[in-house]
Amino acid sequence: MKITAQDFAQLEAMVKTKDTDFYRSRYAAAGLSTTRYQWDLVRASGAMSFVCDVLYKYLNDSHIQTALNRIVKPL
Repeated sequence: MKITAQDFAQLEAMVKTKDTDFYRSRYAAAGLSTTRYQWDLVRASGAMSFVCDVLYKYLNDSHIQTALNRIVKPL
């Protein structure tokens, strides 16, 4: 992964706060993708400003998606 360990840890800490069984089941029941769920977690956790202000300085969406795939298990 191209993301630094420190930035990965911060993104993980933010996103994990919103990753609950309740939301997982609702997204799965609605037929939504894991990718959609992961990025909605980024928005819901308030991590979007971190993504825009810090991560996009040296990463693109593909790199961030790889990190999210390691943080959030598939639905």
